[in-house]
Amino acid sequence: MMKAYHASGIALAGLVPTAMAIPMSVMPIDLALGVALPVHSHIALNFVVSDYVPTKVAPVARAGLVGFTCLTLAGLFTLNSKGEGITKTAKRLWKAPEKA
Repeated sequence: MMKAYHASGIALAGLVPTAMAIPMSVMPIDLALGVALPVHSHIALNFVVSDYVPTKVAPVARAGLVGFTCLTLAGLFTLNSKGEGITKTAKRLWKAPEKA
């Protein structure tokens, strides 16, 4: 799991600045972000569960984490396939509102 965690971190280190630097949304970058973000978060939160959640409750926490990760993957895939994509959505956060 550490190899997948580090690989997803390296991928994110390249994908996020690239996605923000390109003026338009590029589908392969959005799809890669839609996978790398939830995978990286899932593995990191799994480490948190291992370290801080009591042993008796850990299986329930891990099941909830799997469900949350699946929902995140589905939401990002929907945003990429039916919406404007992760990149355009993120860029809108820093865009000044249009004046009427």
